Amino acid sequence: MIRSALVVACGVALAAPAVTYAQDTPTFTPPPMQYPFVAVSPSKSTAGEDVLVSVGCAKDDFGEVKSMVLDRIGTFEMTSEDPMILGAVAHVSAKAKPGFYAVKATCKTATVTINLEVAPVNTPAVSPSPSAKPPKAAPPKAVPAPGRQVSKIPVGAPQTGGDGT
Repeated sequence: MIRSALVVACGVALAAPAVTYAQDTPTFTPPPMQYPFVAVSPSKSTAGEDVLVSVGCAKDDFGEVKSMVLDRIGTFEMTSEDPMILGAVAHVSAKAKPGFYAVKATCKTATVTINLEVAPVNTPAVSPSPSAKPPKAAPPKAVPAPGRQVSKIPVGAPQTGGDGT
């Protein structure tokens, strides 16, 4: 009898931590979305390109989006209901110089900002046209080696000018 009570007590003692561990296991909960927010995609662009500006804000609270680098911003339309996200296509000015520019969105009384990077425009390397002839290289200058009298040493049999008759 004592022996069976001891077995049951040990079994309960060993099973209790497993039950407790299963109950205490944390579940992953994503962090709450920062609201309001503004995003630009792509976040790195070049002058003259279009970008997507997204604003997380209730439609009734939405004010405006401003940036000195965006010369045209389209009409904002709802792209998501939960959470409420508004989006519009904007145009990066063709005159924009490389650098970082602030894009600000106003929602009711809150203003949120994100940076848009304008990268330099990569110009393709100019290759010569196939019909263009490469310039001729100048012949190397003859410089006598130290201790020699002439710059070019003759090759072959000496020419004596004799006729041999």
